[in-house]
Amino acid sequence: MTIGVFGINHKQADVTLREKLSNAFQRHFSINSPIRNSVLIATCNRVELYFSGDDLAEIHQSIIALLRQEVSEEFEQKCYSFFGKDCFWHLAKVTAGLDSAIVAETEIQGQVKAAYEQAKNIQSLSSVLHYLFQRALHIGKTTRTRYFQGKNVPDLEHAVLHRAHEFFPNGLPVPLFIGVSEINVKIARFLYRRGISEMVFCNRTESRIQEIGNELHVKTLPWRALEEKWDQFQWVIAGAKSLQYLIQPKAHTKDAKRLLIDLAVPRNIHPKVAGTLCNIDDLHQLLVERKTALVEAVHNAEKFISLQVALSERKALGAHCAAYAAM
Repeated sequence: MTIGVFGINHKQADVTLREKLSNAFQRHFSINSPIRNSVLIATCNRVELYFSGDDLAEIHQSIIALLRQEVSEEFEQKCYSFFGKDCFWHLAKVTAGLDSAIVAETEIQGQVKAAYEQAKNIQSLSSVLHYLFQRALHIGKTTRTRYFQGKNVPDLEHAVLHRAHEFFPNGLPVPLFIGVSEINVKIARFLYRRGISEMVFCNRTESRIQEIGNELHVKTLPWRALEEKWDQFQWVIAGAKSLQYLIQPKAHTKDAKRLLIDLAVPRNIHPKVAGTLCNIDDLHQLLVERKTALVEAVHNAEKFISLQVALSERKALGAHCAAYAAM
C-alpha cells in the first residue's frame, strides 16, 4: 500500500516539544498543505501526517524539511515513520485507543474521523487513503467494543476530578472551562453527574456554549472578558484549540490556591501563570496503575488488529487485481 505516516506522540516527547511540532504541523499541513493527498491528526497526545503518493521517501523528506523551518531543536530521532502495512497497523491501533496515554480512550475515534472528514472536504484524497481511514475506523470501533466495553477503562475525567479533590480537600470551587472541545464537554458532563451543577464556560463562539447550556445549566463568561477575569476562578480547565497562549501571567495576580488544568497541545496556559499548573502529561501519570489491569485485554486487542489489517490488505489487493484484469 502506497501510504506513510510521520509523527510524534506522548511516548517520544514531552509536552514542550509536542507543542512546537504541533504548531509547525498545523501551520504547514492543515488548510493549504503543500503535501497534497494527506490527512493531519493533531490531538493532545499526538500530531501525525498520513500521506500517499508515488514516491513516499521524497514526501517524507519534504515533510521534515518544512518542519525544520520552524523547529530549531533536534526532533527527527524522537519522531516515527511507518509505511505500507506498518502505517495501516499504526493507524488501526491509534483509532482503537491502544496507542493513547489513556488506554482505549474513546475521544480518539472521533478525532481520527474528524481529521479524515476535514481532509476529504478540502482536497481530493486517493482511494488508498480513503480505504486506510475507513477500514482503520471500523477496526478501531470493533476492537474497542469487543475487548474494552464494560471494563474499568481508565479515563481523563476521573483523573481531573481526583486531582481536584486532592487540591481542594474542603470542597470544589466553581470550575471555569475554556473552550467547548469534546474533552471539555465530556469532563463537564462527568462532573455534573458527580453533583457539580455550577460551571462556567468561555468560548470564542457563544452559540457552542448554548448547545450544552440547557443540558448542564452552565453559565457563560464572554470571550472578550477571559483575559481580565480568568483569575477570579480557583479552578480552570483549558482545552481550546489555539496556537497562542490564551492565559498569560499577570503581574498583579498573586500565587493563590488555584488549580490550572491544561488539556491542550499546543498549550492554552503559559507555564509561568500563578497557581498550580497540571498539564496533560501530569494527568496521564495518575492513570498508570489503572492501565496495568488492562494488559491482557490490550494484548488480545493487538492480535485482533493484526488479523484485521492482514485481512483488509488481502481484500484491497484482490480488488486491485480484479480491476486490473478487467482493463
